[in-house]
Amino acid sequence: MSSTRLRTRIARSAALAFATISVVGALTTAAPGMATARTDTAVSIRYATQARSAGSAATAPNLDIIAANGVSYRYRRFGNPTATSVPLVFLQHYRGTLDNWDPLLIDTIAAKREVILVDNVGVGGSTGTTPGTLQQMSLDAIAFIDALKLPRYDVLGFSLGGQVAQEVALRRPWQVRRVVLAGTGPQGGVDQRASDPKILASVLSDNPGPADLLFLFFKNTPTSQTKGVEFLQRLGQRTTDPDAPASLASRDAQLTAMSEWGIPDKSKLVRLNALFQPVLVADGDSDILMPPANSHLLAKHLPNAHLSIYPNAGHGFLFQYPVKFGTEVNNFLDR
Repeated sequence: MSSTRLRTRIARSAALAFATISVVGALTTAAPGMATARTDTAVSIRYATQARSAGSAATAPNLDIIAANGVSYRYRRFGNPTATSVPLVFLQHYRGTLDNWDPLLIDTIAAKREVILVDNVGVGGSTGTTPGTLQQMSLDAIAFIDALKLPRYDVLGFSLGGQVAQEVALRRPWQVRRVVLAGTGPQGGVDQRASDPKILASVLSDNPGPADLLFLFFKNTPTSQTKGVEFLQRLGQRTTDPDAPASLASRDAQLTAMSEWGIPDKSKLVRLNALFQPVLVADGDSDILMPPANSHLLAKHLPNAHLSIYPNAGHGFLFQYPVKFGTEVNNFLDR
């Protein structure tokens, strides 16, 4: 499969469901000199076997539910609920859909609890128009959770999803038990509005390809880039019932919301004092999209936070370390 055909397929399907050999071939030119590292086969098989008993990220069916706001939300719900755990709701990154979660990360977490992946309003398979503010995105996420009638739940938000997660936790403190904030930052934080021309070119691309994802999500080192290739290969595990891709209109609305959120304003940080739930804050040490200084700000101003910075990793640290981060999330939520 040619590089051009790969890019076209990526534009049409957020799942990036292309063949493993084709991905490696396309990425060789994007990351010269990158050697393909051995995948931890034993770990992958173990977690895949566990996940099969209660569904997995690669096989869980698409579900739909209509909330009080009239929106039909596309979601997937599976895993291993226990008497001591509550459901974990996942909120996705900019331009991401259900298919952009790393199956190994999700299945690692789902082995110990029930997980719920959702497309927020106007994104992927969910109806409606994507709003241009984080505040409305959080209200939309709450409308979905209310439709599921969840009395108590945990939230994991990645990047844009982490910003939404903060607002959900602030608005529903009696329901949100624990929070995981990955590769994200507080309202009014530092350097959250990208200005580097190369970063902007990849972020704004109408048809992002493998090279864009490797550049934005993984550090420019052989180890990190190789892990990025493995991540892209894992996205191809889901071959049926893919989610719809995010539209360019959703992209633009999300950019507007993130740009407003990222206006530097130290006075906004005081809001974090009201987010009293236990919070796991995590990021890669070389995140170019959401500089880790923002994770340090979150850890400093949140009353009950634990900070975890992953080495030799970028914005996609959770996909570079899927089992390690998934295990850390489970341990945190089990405390």
